[in-house]
Amino acid sequence: MNVIDRISTWVGKGVAWLVPVLILELVYDTAARYLFNAPTSWSFDISYMLYGVIFMCGAAMTLQQDKHVRIEIIFGQLPARARAIIDAIGYLIFFFPAVGVLIYYGALFAAKSWSLLETSDQSMWQPPIYPFKTVLPVAGALLFLQGLAEFTRCIRTILTGRAGQP
Repeated sequence: MNVIDRISTWVGKGVAWLVPVLILELVYDTAARYLFNAPTSWSFDISYMLYGVIFMCGAAMTLQQDKHVRIEIIFGQLPARARAIIDAIGYLIFFFPAVGVLIYYGALFAAKSWSLLETSDQSMWQPPIYPFKTVLPVAGALLFLQGLAEFTRCIRTILTGRAGQP
């Protein structure tokens, strides 16, 4: 579990460095467009690709740090074992099937894109998009691994009655 936590943290911190790049890219494009009347042909593609990588690859670290949105009004009042039971059931019923579908169809989506050497049709620049589409199954796999670690923690808490530390 600690190895999975370290991988999630490493990837999450790595993609966090893309946030300033995204900000600089958006500031540059805005300045070029409105101050110099010289819009870029590449900004839109770069911005959605950077944002997509940040969002998808940051999901595993977000799960590891328990920062996903949750309504804590009732859940937070429950004992550790009850919270772990609810979480474990949620992982089995919702998380693993949904992430499994994401990985499976994301891999098909990326493989087709690689076979076509697909380019983006969102702008005149038309950059290759197959590397970006590959992020989907890779990030899904990282999220699945982190989910396994969290599910294992739930099982440990159910058996011991004590919440485990990540």
